[in-house]
Amino acid sequence: MAVAGIKKKIIKFVTLFVFIFAAGAGIWTARMIWSPAGPVHEHPEQQAHSTVEEQARVWTCSMHPQIRLPHPGRCPICAMDLIPVTEQSGRGAGEARSLREIRLSPQAERLAEIRTHPVERKFLQATLRMVGRIDYDETRVANIAAWVPGRLERLFVDFTGTQVKKGDPMVALYSPELLATQSELLLAVRNREQAGRNPLLQDSAEHVVSAARDRLRRWGLTHQQITEIIQRGKPSDYMTLTAPLSGVVIRKDALEGMYVETGDRIYTIADLSRVWVRLEAYESDMPWIRKGQEVEFQVEAYPGEIFRGKVEFIDPFLNADTRTVRVRLDAPNADGRLKPDMLVHAMLRTTPVETGDVVDPAKAAGTPPLVIPATAPLVTGRRAVVYVAVPESPGTYEGREVVLGPRVGDHYLVRQGLSEGETVVVHGNFKIDSAVQILAKPSMMTPEGGGGGTEHRHGSVAQPAGAVAAAEAVPDTFRRQIAEALGFYERIAASVELEDLARARKDFSSLGKALQMVDAAPLSGHARMVWLESAMLLGNDAVVGSESRSLREASRTLRTLQSHLDRIQRELGLGQTAHAAAGPAESLEPIPSAFQVQVAGILDAYLAVHEDLAADRFDEALGRMKSLEQAVRAVDMAVLEGRAHKVWMERLSDFDKHFKAAGDSRDMAGLRAVFLPLSRTMTAVVEYFGIEPRQPVYEIRCPMAFEGKGGNWLQKDQEVRNPYYGAMMFRCGDVVRTLPQDSGPAAKGRRHE
Repeated sequence: MAVAGIKKKIIKFVTLFVFIFAAGAGIWTARMIWSPAGPVHEHPEQQAHSTVEEQARVWTCSMHPQIRLPHPGRCPICAMDLIPVTEQSGRGAGEARSLREIRLSPQAERLAEIRTHPVERKFLQATLRMVGRIDYDETRVANIAAWVPGRLERLFVDFTGTQVKKGDPMVALYSPELLATQSELLLAVRNREQAGRNPLLQDSAEHVVSAARDRLRRWGLTHQQITEIIQRGKPSDYMTLTAPLSGVVIRKDALEGMYVETGDRIYTIADLSRVWVRLEAYESDMPWIRKGQEVEFQVEAYPGEIFRGKVEFIDPFLNADTRTVRVRLDAPNADGRLKPDMLVHAMLRTTPVETGDVVDPAKAAGTPPLVIPATAPLVTGRRAVVYVAVPESPGTYEGREVVLGPRVGDHYLVRQGLSEGETVVVHGNFKIDSAVQILAKPSMMTPEGGGGGTEHRHGSVAQPAGAVAAAEAVPDTFRRQIAEALGFYERIAASVELEDLARARKDFSSLGKALQMVDAAPLSGHARMVWLESAMLLGNDAVVGSESRSLREASRTLRTLQSHLDRIQRELGLGQTAHAAAGPAESLEPIPSAFQVQVAGILDAYLAVHEDLAADRFDEALGRMKSLEQAVRAVDMAVLEGRAHKVWMERLSDFDKHFKAAGDSRDMAGLRAVFLPLSRTMTAVVEYFGIEPRQPVYEIRCPMAFEGKGGNWLQKDQEVRNPYYGAMMFRCGDVVRTLPQDSGPAAKGRRHE
C-alpha cells in the first residue's frame, strides 16, 4: 500500500512538470510568431549603450565630471575615454536652463519627501528676550558735599532711605572762613551806605559787596540765604546745606562733629521717580534693537504686571566674556515700586520692513519684506543655497545662491535671489543637493561643481577644459556689453585700496545695477547657463558689498568678487572683462596710434620694475620705479579726446598715488605691496588704450601672494617670473589671460585707422 501511494505522488509531480513546461514553450512560440521584430539577438546592455550614444549631446569624464565637451574623445586631464551624458528623463524633460537644475521622477520625489512653500511677502514679528536689573538714573543723582572746610554741627537726616524734598535742610556746617566772608560782606554793605554821593567810594564798596556775594554763592549759599544775612545785619555761625532735589538718601558718608575739607561728600540723593533698566542683549539680537523702541518688562515682586520703558542707550562695546551688549531703558516710576537692583525679564517686539530697518509692530506699513521658511536655505558659512521648483516643468528644481537677511523666528528675510510667488523646497532639499553634487553640478558643498575645479600649477599656462568651447559660443555683442558692467571691478578695488568705504559701497551698488542691464539674449545653450550662474553670484556680491559695514567686510567681498570673475574667465572666456577699468562708457572713441606708442613705452618701464622685483633687487627696482614715473609724466595727452581723455586722467591720478607710496617704501616687502595696485592700473591702461606695435601681453596670477589673497602682474612672455616672491617662489603663477587686442576703444582705433 505504501509503495502504491509513492508511485501515485511521483506520477502527479511528473504530470505537473510536463504541463508547466508545455505551457512555457507555447507562450515562447507564440511570442516568436507574433513578435513584429522577430527574435532579438542583441543584449539589452548593448541596446541601451547604443541609445545613450545616439542621444548624447555632451560628453564628460567619469573621474572629472567638470569636463563637458560636445564630442567624444579622451579626458584632457587623465586621458580616460569620455562617456556620454544624456538628457535627464522625467516629467517635462527638456533643455536645462541652469547649471544647478535637476529633474526628479514622481517616485524620486516621494522617496525624497519633497515639500515646498511659496516665497511670500509678509510682516514678521521678532521677539527678543533679555534679562537685567533696575538701577538709579544717573542723571537724577546728586551729592551734598562740603564747599568750605569746617565742622559738621548737625546732620538733619540720620539714615539712608529717608525721603527728602528739594530745599529741605540737610547739614549745619560751622566754618571760620565762611564766618569771615559774611563779616566782610556786612562791612562792605555798611561802607556802601556811608559813601554818600562820592562815586569813587560807592564804586569801591559795590565792588567789595559783589565779590563777597560771589564767594558765598560759590560756597553753596543761596541768594535767599545771602539776603537774610544782609537783612539780619550780623553773620550766621552756621551754614545750612539744603537738598538739591527731591528723592531718597542713598548714601550717608559723615557723622555729626566731624571736620570736613572742601569737596568731602556728606550725602548722596537719588530721584527714583524715573529709573534705569540695565539689560544684556545677545550679539545676534543687535540688528533688531534701536534707540527709542518701547520694551515691556516684568519684575519678580509683581508677577503678571507689565511695566514699560524706552531704549535710551546702546553700549558701543561688546562684552567679550559674555558676548552681550548692554542696553539701557528709561522707565517711569512715579509710585516708587521699582527698586534698584530688582531683577528684570524684558521682551522687545519689533518688525523688520523692506528697507532693512525695524519698526514697532503696530506701526508696520508699506511693502512687507520678502521671506522664506527657515528650513528652505542650506546655509554653510557665508553662503546660502535654496532649491526653487520650476513651475512649467513639474519635478524640476533649480538651485540658487541667495543673500539672506537676519532670521526672524521660523523665517529668513531674503535680500537677493528670489521673487515673490516662486516656490522653494522646505523639506528634502538636502537630498536634492546631494543628488546635484553627485551629478558634478554646483551645490552647497561644491559651489563650482565637479568636485573642485582646476588645479594650480606653478609656471604653467592654465587652460581649463571645456572653456574654449564655451568661449567660442559667446558673441562679440555680448562681450561688449559685459565689459561695461564688469568694468566696475577696478573702481571697487581702488576704493578699497584707498580705504574709502562710502565710495566702495557706491561702486558695489553701481555694479549691481549694471548687471541688471545686461541682456543675455545673444547667448544660448551652455554658455547662457554659465553666464546666468555667474550673474547670480556677481549680483549677490554687489548686494553684500553695497551693505558692507566696515572696510574689512568690503575687502572680503572684493576677494569673493575676484574669485567669481576668475571663474568667468575659466568657464566662459570672459576674463578680459574682469578688469576693465573704463566703467560705463559714454562712447568708445578710437585711440590714436601715437598715444599707443607712448603706452608701450610706459609698459616697458613697468616691465623693468617687474624684472628687478623678481630678481630681488630692491635698489634697482626703486630706481626703475622713478624711471616709470618719468615715463608716465612725459606722456602727451593732447592727442586724446572725450571719454579717452577722462579715463587717462583717472589712471594718471592712480599712478600718482602708486608713485608716492613707492617713494615711502623702505624695504622689498613695501615696494612689492605697491607693485600690486600698480599692476592693476597698468593692466587697465594697456587694456583700454592698447599698445603699438601690437604684441601679446599676458596677465599672470599667483594665488599664494599676500597671504593667499593673490596678486596679478603683466609680462610679454609666458615664462613666469614672480615679482612678489622673487627667488623664494620664482615660478609660482599661472597665465590667466592674454590682454584683448580685438575689442574696446583700442581695437576700434586700429579698425578706424
